Amino acid sequence: MTDENTQELDSAKQFAETDEKISIENRNEFLFMYDIKNGNPNGDPDENRPRIDDVTKHCYVTDVRLKRFIRDYLIQTKGEDYILVTKLGSKTVNLTDRVRDRLEKNNLDGKDLMKFLLTNFIDLRMFGSPLAFKGAPDAWGETGKVTGPIQINFGETLNKVEEVTFHGTSIFRSKGETEDSEQKMGTFTTYYAIPYGLIGFHGIANENAAITTGLTEDDLSKFKIALWKGIRETTSAHTRTKRDQLPRMLLNIVYKYRIKVNENGVEKEIPTEYHIGGLEEKVTLKPTPDVKEEINIRKIGDYTLDFTKLIEAIKRAKDKIERIEYCLSPEFEKLYCVDLFSNLKAEIGAEKVVNLDIDRLG
Repeated sequence: MTDENTQELDSAKQFAETDEKISIENRNEFLFMYDIKNGNPNGDPDENRPRIDDVTKHCYVTDVRLKRFIRDYLIQTKGEDYILVTKLGSKTVNLTDRVRDRLEKNNLDGKDLMKFLLTNFIDLRMFGSPLAFKGAPDAWGETGKVTGPIQINFGETLNKVEEVTFHGTSIFRSKGETEDSEQKMGTFTTYYAIPYGLIGFHGIANENAAITTGLTEDDLSKFKIALWKGIRETTSAHTRTKRDQLPRMLLNIVYKYRIKVNENGVEKEIPTEYHIGGLEEKVTLKPTPDVKEEINIRKIGDYTLDFTKLIEAIKRAKDKIERIEYCLSPEFEKLYCVDLFSNLKAEIGAEKVVNLDIDRLG
């Protein structure tokens, strides 16, 4: 563990001994899009096939899969002590063992367990957990479900897809009958994939739920970086069925903490408590004329994107919006987003449209 991480854990331990909570004040609503080529973004539990809706023909990806990429990135960059839902070394353990390990490492008992957990584990502050402890000591007391302030809907491809099957052969080398001889052995491999998918996820970071878990602005910043980089940089994203995943667009709307309203001639401030909802449904994908059908899409550039509905929704809500943050891959920006962001700057002001530039920040 780095000195930085050690300092963070020490600070977290001190924070757990106080009643102070500095949680986010602004609601955040985000649209995250990434694409995949000749891969399986989220296999089913039985045959590891892409999860394709029989009616819409869109491939969907669970929030659990996306959260796993986020957790894996945080583990790679911060260490496994940062995350509650993980492993101890190479061993998969239940939640009780995971918590017991942390309490023993920090020489703490379980009387103030919940505060300790929320302070030390960033994924618990982000996503919450059922916290089902099996056979926990009585000293831990009663715990229950923690609802995370960051809630993410299932993602799905904006384009219709069809499943394809890839066959291959893996070659293994083994010793022959003599020390100098060598034998080659092969086995047939098969995996199921989609040729191409542009996947959209919609999510909310709720300021009211953040009070319960203590999600901070720093946590939210780490979340956005891990969201962008996790689907590309983690070990779990470098498997045969995930290696061609690339982040394409993150659009994060930060709503005002409070807005002014006029009631019976009296102006007062009230919590904004609002978000647009369904951002991914406000982006329309169409194949280019030479591609003709959505199932024929094979790469970026084989389709057009229309953001008109998204711009109109933001325009209607602009009095409630503090700023809009974004991050784009260069290719995606050039092909699809020049007009989008020029329109957004015109609607809410150029100074309120902020480029996160996550790949530069690291």
